[in-house]
Amino acid sequence: MDAPGKVPDSINCHSCGAILDLTGQSGFTHVECKHCGALSIVPLQFGDFLLLNPIGIGGMGTVYKAIDLPLNRYLGLKILHKKLSTNPAYINSFSHEARAAASVNHPNVAQVYAFGEIDNQYYLSMELCERGSLDDRITKLGKLPEAEVLSIGRQIASALLVAWQRGLLHRDVKPGNILFNEDGVPKIVDFGLARGHGEDAEGTVGQAPEQMWGTPYYVAPEKLRGHPEDLRSDIYSLGATLFHALAGRPPFDADTAGEMAAKHATQPALSLQTYAPDLHERTTQAIARMLAQDPAERYESYEEVIQDLTEAQEELKAGGATKAIIAPTGKRPSILTLLGLLATLVVGVAVAWFMWKNRVMIFH
Repeated sequence: MDAPGKVPDSINCHSCGAILDLTGQSGFTHVECKHCGALSIVPLQFGDFLLLNPIGIGGMGTVYKAIDLPLNRYLGLKILHKKLSTNPAYINSFSHEARAAASVNHPNVAQVYAFGEIDNQYYLSMELCERGSLDDRITKLGKLPEAEVLSIGRQIASALLVAWQRGLLHRDVKPGNILFNEDGVPKIVDFGLARGHGEDAEGTVGQAPEQMWGTPYYVAPEKLRGHPEDLRSDIYSLGATLFHALAGRPPFDADTAGEMAAKHATQPALSLQTYAPDLHERTTQAIARMLAQDPAERYESYEEVIQDLTEAQEELKAGGATKAIIAPTGKRPSILTLLGLLATLVVGVAVAWFMWKNRVMIFH
């Protein structure tokens, strides 16, 4: 890894405060204090930041845990890869990511503090999220608890709703782009592919080419087919992300975007019930609706997604005694249907009471 910056001459021991000479030391190793024996990380000086250790590496840059020296606070510092720092398209794309994320103020969006350049390398300073990604949790645990996944889904849907209200599609929702802060709060990150409503790829002037999709498991079918995207495309990606977290595997088997596009054209997503049969019915139906191949069969708004995920959470907390009332088409029963069911129940109870009251006469 081509780490930016240089090792400073010295630092203070984090335990006793003694001055530690860093001559000859390499960045991100440990140095022992001669006074108290405590180990301290050897940082790299990058302008007014001390880089302590890398916490994530992506296609465009590396994120470091860092200290903002003037403000004396910890933060995340995303630095554009050096080999990309001379390419105007990637610089514009990196700047676009900073502006897009900074425009969305929501507790489940990682806050962006600043964008700048030091020694011909571009950086983005942001809220520190060092408790790993959803992808890390899936890799470590396999299937995640239903209640946890529902909570994550509801919070991220709420963040995407605000982004949509600000005119943005995220366009890269996946487990690796959901990070957790020190308190375990999920945060959506990486707005590098975000676009405004109605923009197409050609309309995003000066941005880097879109070769950064990585695995195609979370990409909506219409995107793979080259059709227009809207909020339902992000809803699909969120559904695929939640499917993976609940099932311990993605909703499709494919190694390339081409293979994925071919499967999308002929096959629905795998059944969540097959891989996680103990899930609540409302949960599986909500995920299935999010993953519908036809965007017209998906949720039409984030408010609907949040409502159903919230109701699934509530039913799960109540012990799962009630079942979901969403039909396979995603439509709820009419009020007349519900009244009919209620009337049938009332009649049944009345008949049972009458028979019990007159049981002596019946048996004599």
